[in-house]
Amino acid sequence: MKLDTIENDRVKNREGLEGISATKTISNKRGYGLDKYYEEERIANQVKEAKQKKKKRKKKIFLCLKILLALIILGVVFLFLFFKTSLFQKYKELWVQTAMTTMNHQYLATWFLSDEEIAEIMKKLEVENNENSNSDNVMIVELEEKEITVERITGKGYVGFVMMVPDASKVKLVDGRLSGRGSKLSEIVKKHNAVGGINAGGFADPDGKGAGNILIDTVIMNKKLISGNKSTRYSLIGLSEEGKLILGKYNYQEAINAGIDSAVEFGPFIIVNGNNQIKNSNAGGIHPRMGIGQKQDGTMILVAIDGRQPGYSIGTNLLELQNIFERYDAYNAANLDGGSSATMYYDGKVVNKTSTPMGERYLPNAFIIEK
Repeated sequence: MKLDTIENDRVKNREGLEGISATKTISNKRGYGLDKYYEEERIANQVKEAKQKKKKRKKKIFLCLKILLALIILGVVFLFLFFKTSLFQKYKELWVQTAMTTMNHQYLATWFLSDEEIAEIMKKLEVENNENSNSDNVMIVELEEKEITVERITGKGYVGFVMMVPDASKVKLVDGRLSGRGSKLSEIVKKHNAVGGINAGGFADPDGKGAGNILIDTVIMNKKLISGNKSTRYSLIGLSEEGKLILGKYNYQEAINAGIDSAVEFGPFIIVNGNNQIKNSNAGGIHPRMGIGQKQDGTMILVAIDGRQPGYSIGTNLLELQNIFERYDAYNAANLDGGSSATMYYDGKVVNKTSTPMGERYLPNAFIIEK
């Protein structure tokens, strides 16, 4: 009885072990099959996701292309309406004036308009200076306050600086040309042991790479004609020996007879004998600017307007430059070379923010303020 029981227990244990072994084997086989199944399912999902991403990318590309095409069509329509109709006439005139009064960016107008259309707009907005300044109406007064002041000014879309020089006899036009190049304004000021200055006349600037030494306009320096010819009348911005600002259309001999000691050809004149010369807000376009003016008591007014720097200062037109000179009681005032040349220097540093990353340009000449 006891032996049977023991034997039966052994049989049961053996059967139990065999059952456990069989269960493990089946379980292992089932586990292997599920892993393979899940791996195949995971790969299938990855392929599916990749196809969906590719499809989404294609949709995005097609959407971008549609938007780009729409923008191109809208741009072409806008350009047609802007340049070929009168819907935006005021802004078209401003665009043309701005482009055509640069040295190297006139293509911004010539690409879209014929020479005849451009000439018509330029003629319409031309500033006609038909009056010469009368130096007898300006008296160089000995002022008690002779300190030079520099004031920062702001207006719609621009930042500028106004330098007031009470002693006009200290303002001189000097040559900045060296062998093979011009000079930076800071160099000119330091060379003449002056306290400050501004750029003056223009120069040849092919492709924006001019070295600042090739004169293209008339220049008179210490009564000597160093550029231009003696018989032709030019719009001259000049100084007398005592410091009077003289504006007028003169040939060389007429300029000397009018009392001009040194002068540059530039313009337009902005105020002549207290009379405003600029009538249209589009005149001259939008640019960085430099101007020189004088009050009737002889105080010289130098104005620099920064530009071509979105977020800081775009520049201004000639009408606003005229308004600035008016606010400072200018009796005579004129526009000088602007753009990337516009530079004001005082007390050992450049006052304004020039429109090029390079900073100061090389200049052929400058108005300096002697100590």
